[in-house]
Amino acid sequence: MSGTPQQNDVLERRNQTLMNMVRSMLSNSSVPISLWMYALKNAMYLLNRVPSKTIQNTPFELWTSRKPSLRHLHVWGCQEEIRIYNPQENKLDARIINGHFIGYPTKSKRYMFYCPTRSTRIVETENAQFIENGETSGSDASQNVEIKEVRVQVPLTSTSTSSIVVPNVVEPLNDDEKQKSND
Repeated sequence: MSGTPQQNDVLERRNQTLMNMVRSMLSNSSVPISLWMYALKNAMYLLNRVPSKTIQNTPFELWTSRKPSLRHLHVWGCQEEIRIYNPQENKLDARIINGHFIGYPTKSKRYMFYCPTRSTRIVETENAQFIENGETSGSDASQNVEIKEVRVQVPLTSTSTSSIVVPNVVEPLNDDEKQKSND
């Protein structure tokens, strides 16, 4: 029946999925909530490039007859350092601008960024270094790394032609022996 979207279960589930993704993106970033429409566009962009349960192909594949590339995807709202072309730039002007990644433009292969310190707050460029999860080349941010030692016992197999090599074990000298060797 027209005017009653609650009767279309598939559409309502898709709307719920999109809004859950938007809420998650906004809560896990420091981007203002007023940019929710960019989060929604990014969520739709991602959902069009992943397969669903009912159809093995992605919507992008069905539309363009080719597999989508996922190499260009980045974490929404992550910080980045961008270099914007500015013809009025002097030699001593700052060339790097900090901002947040907010999406992919529809007509180009660039990225869209939110730069709160610039007069033009939404910027499109391809010259950017993404700082996803605090990791970037040359970053001073320390990462918590847990290293676990794994010991594996290798069974010795004896064969008639192989010989076993036993290494010489040299024990460190104690204090008394060090004094005698120095005299």
